[in-house]
Amino acid sequence: MALSENIKKRRIKLKMSQEYIADQLGISRQAVAKWENGKSEPSAANLAELAAVLETSVSDLVEIRQTNEEIQKKDKIKQRYHNSKMLAGRFIAVCLVNAGWDGYSSGLYVKLPLYWLALLGIGIILMFITSIDMNKKHQMDKIQIMTGSIMIISIFFLPRMLPFHEKGMNYFLSDIVTAICVIYLDLKYWRYIWKIK
Repeated sequence: MALSENIKKRRIKLKMSQEYIADQLGISRQAVAKWENGKSEPSAANLAELAAVLETSVSDLVEIRQTNEEIQKKDKIKQRYHNSKMLAGRFIAVCLVNAGWDGYSSGLYVKLPLYWLALLGIGIILMFITSIDMNKKHQMDKIQIMTGSIMIISIFFLPRMLPFHEKGMNYFLSDIVTAICVIYLDLKYWRYIWKIK
């Protein structure tokens, strides 16, 4: 609450009239009314005397207290921001794990194996962080576990299981399966676990 609200609330709590406050401070009742309406503020000297009359401290009068609604609104904003980071982190994690493993295991990019392993490592760390947060908010069901398992299999094992002789085709098809799993998990679970609206 603002200073004006604090003054009014304290005066009403002590069952004092504006006239009484004005008499104690040697000012007009209109001046007190203006303070309570937020149209003006007391001088430093008046504020010290006002605090004494209202049996409180100057710091308590000028302290801005947040209402429950303001606190809840800020909490919602913080939660949305956290959720958006987790949701984005989950997508980025899957992309990094997929790209890192494809780049490393395919042998198509032999000159940069450490680069692909670094991407894979960052993706696994992000996956771990977002999984911890997900477990705090949500109990996984069988379909979610199964879809997640298919996604992991499609990233790490499917390219070698497919019968095509063309490596690029095997990785392309496994990436499609991964994308389908990610879209399903997002539509069915992730966007509801990490609500951003």
